[in-house]
Amino acid sequence: MQNLTLALIFALVSASLFAQQPDAAANRERPRMMSRSLNYGNWVGKQVMNPEFMEKVGIHSEQAQKLKEEMDRIDTRLRTLDEEIHMAALQQADIAKKVLAEPGQSTEELMKLVERIGTMRTEQAKLSTQILVVIRDNLTEAQRAKANELITAEGRRRLKERMERREREGRQRPGPSGQPSARER
Repeated sequence: MQNLTLALIFALVSASLFAQQPDAAANRERPRMMSRSLNYGNWVGKQVMNPEFMEKVGIHSEQAQKLKEEMDRIDTRLRTLDEEIHMAALQQADIAKKVLAEPGQSTEELMKLVERIGTMRTEQAKLSTQILVVIRDNLTEAQRAKANELITAEGRRRLKERMERREREGRQRPGPSGQPSARER
């Protein structure tokens, strides 16, 4: 039973390692636009920094400049983290290949790297949350209410658009059994 448990844990760790970086060689020179930064990841932050959105909410001059400076600071850190994670993931993939190819090979270095990547991903999540805090702290109550109204409407519009696209394309998400989920039947 203990051997089965160890084999299962090994298989799960192996799968997660290769899922993070399936082909390290092919991804060594990835395009810079894949950043998880403000510009590509946090759509609320992106919406707020849109000049049209700022005008609708009533964000002007000094307030807009302060928002931009704080968002740029967060964005810079997110880009740095993204690059550090990418490099660590490449290193992780190289080490994982060796560990998985040689029975008895120590996993200590690999596990330390997994922990380091996890810590960096946690920092990314905190920075993404910090974007929302910066928005909260830089808008008046009336501006926050208007921003919330606009962002909620945009979220609903995007959700409706995705649902319509799925319907048009005839996509169904398989459930755990491989069948369409109960909600889509």
